[in-house]
Formats: sequence, structure tokens, C-alpha cells
Amino acid sequence: MKPLATTLAVGALTISVLAQADIEPARFEGGSLPGVALTMTAGADVITSAAVSDTGRVTGVDVLRSTPPFTDAVVAAVRTWRFSPALDSDRKPMATHVIVEAIARPPSLNAPTIGTPPKDVAPADDRVPFPAQTQTPLYPVNARSEGTVLVEARVDPAGHVAGVTALRSAPPFDSAALDAARAFTFRPAQGPNAPTSTYAYLVFVFRQPIVGPASSPGSSGAPSPSSKTP
Repeated sequence: MKPLATTLAVGALTISVLAQADIEPARFEGGSLPGVALTMTAGADVITSAAVSDTGRVTGVDVLRSTPPFTDAVVAAVRTWRFSPALDSDRKPMATHVIVEAIARPPSLNAPTIGTPPKDVAPADDRVPFPAQTQTPLYPVNARSEGTVLVEARVDPAGHVAGVTALRSAPPFDSAALDAARAFTFRPAQGPNAPTSTYAYLVFVFRQPIVGPASSPGSSGAPSPSSKTP
């Protein structure tokens, strides 16, 4: 009986893996991108898990990592998103969850900024690939403005990024956003309804750096023309 039990267990595992492989994940079709509040003085990192119905509508957004006040803008935007629904092994639409991470660069190239740091507010969602290592994109040297890029990252069974696509382009920021997305790694999704390969959606917000004078008037080490040495 023991060999038979082992054979049955292996057979059940094989069927489970094949069923997972047949699941087609939901894909982004449209929706708005988050704006940045004027009161946001630092960088931000927000992670959400969006519940997507079998019709492709977002029915709920769970916040897993928060950076006020950017969190509210991200949640409001993701609620407007539409997806092609996930398909089960019988090619029937099914409800699922999709991970969305939004990273906003601080409005400074090198100097520290003052603001609320990101904080994990809920456990990682096992139903979606959760970001294990993230990357803030560089501000392009040829950029003179602000922009937001939405990247679709295909996550393989090991949690590595196997491909990236800019779904919402904002030149000249696309290359920096795609490079940052390629550097991500994920903890793979788990459970019977987790596809072996799935998609994560990454929003990169590039804010124009605030460049101020190196020193205030009259504070430099060199004496002004009107100054006199005693």
C-alpha cells in the first residue's frame, strides 16, 4: 500500500502543477495613473493588492505598504483600472489578485528629504508575487520635467523578472523605469490558484529635482567685494 500511496501523491502533485500552469493571469487594459500631492515632500513607496473580478473590474484594493499622502492617490487610481480577466484551466474567467507597486522619486538628486517613510501595514499577500527587492529609478540626465511610467513586469516561477513592457510611456523616463523594473525580484505567488508565471504592475513617478543655490547669499567662504579685511 505504501508504494500505491506514494504514486497517488505524486500523481496529485503533478495534476496540481499542470492546473497551475494552465491558469492565465489577468492583464492590465486601462485606467488612470496616480498623481502626486503638493504636500508630498519626499519619496514614496506604496504596495497594493488589487482584487480583480471575473469580469476584469477592480473590486477592492488592499494596502500592504503605505507612504502618506501618496497612498490615497495610488488606491484611487488602481480602483479605476480594468483588466482582461484571469482564466482558469478550463478557460473560464475567474477572480484573482494583482500586485501593484508605485514608487515616487524624491524631488532631490542627492540631498535628503523630509517626509513620512514607507511603512508595511499588512502582511504580504500570498496570492500575488510580492516584491522582495525593489529599485528606485535614476532621474535621467537629459530630463527637464516630470513624468509617470507604468511598467508591466512578467514574473517567472522563481520570482525573477522575465520581461518588462512600458504600458504608459513618458519619454525620456521609459529607459530608467524599465531598467529599475528589471532589477526587481519577487517572492512567487503561492496556492492552488497561483499561475506559474504572472504579472506585476509597477508605477514609477519621476519628479523634477528641486535645485537650489549651494549657499544662501552672503554665506559663502569668499568675501564679498564690499567686505573689508581689518
